[in-house]
Amino acid sequence: MKQNAFSILFCCLIVILASYYVRKKKPVSKKKTLVNQSYIYTHAGKAFGILRVECSDCQLSYTVNNKNFTVDIKDGNEDRFIYPEPSSYVKTILKSKSNQMIRILAINPNGNVVSNVLDSFKTDEERRSQYLMQCIKIKSTIMVNTAAR
Repeated sequence: MKQNAFSILFCCLIVILASYYVRKKKPVSKKKTLVNQSYIYTHAGKAFGILRVECSDCQLSYTVNNKNFTVDIKDGNEDRFIYPEPSSYVKTILKSKSNQMIRILAINPNGNVVSNVLDSFKTDEERRSQYLMQCIKIKSTIMVNTAAR
């Protein structure tokens, strides 16, 4: 009888200690909220965007920060790294030298796609476009230096 009473008392003591431990758990911490991270891609300390043209035979003329550039593209694509000033425009003139489909892709320094257009061009057709290469820097902006990789 004494052993049964001792066993019951021991079990009750374990249950009381366990319930005390459960009640004393640390309070659930607040979940971390997602932070809207912003990135700016830099090379040699300057923020850059990308202008990509995919065609088989065309000519790209573009203006960045009042500087003019011209590139002849044959059989493939051309990636141009551009260094726009904040909130500046990139103006493009795309001239096809044959009937073809041409894609122009513009990515701003934050890594956002500004334009991704695939269009059909006829021989000697010329199209003008301009793209806002706005570079937004906020308090939590992370600068990604591509030269360090």
